Amino acid sequence: MTAYVTLEPCSFVGRTPACAATLANSGLKHLVVAMLDPAPRNCGKGIAMLQSAGVNVELGICEAQASAFLSPYLSKPE
Repeated sequence: MTAYVTLEPCSFVGRTPACAATLANSGLKHLVVAMLDPAPRNCGKGIAMLQSAGVNVELGICEAQASAFLSPYLSKPE
């Protein structure tokens, strides 16, 4: 199974479980991610969780388009 996402799956637990953990436990084999989440609490951590679980992660496909769309909604790294 392959999943395609615009933004890196979250690695933290908030009001919902970590998306990266849910995907890792789903049997997912391949994930295509347009861009990393620039928020310091997540940036790269969701990708690392998935890779540690054996998921092949491909990063940067359509990154410019995703960034242009999502930038107004995202935190910037400090």
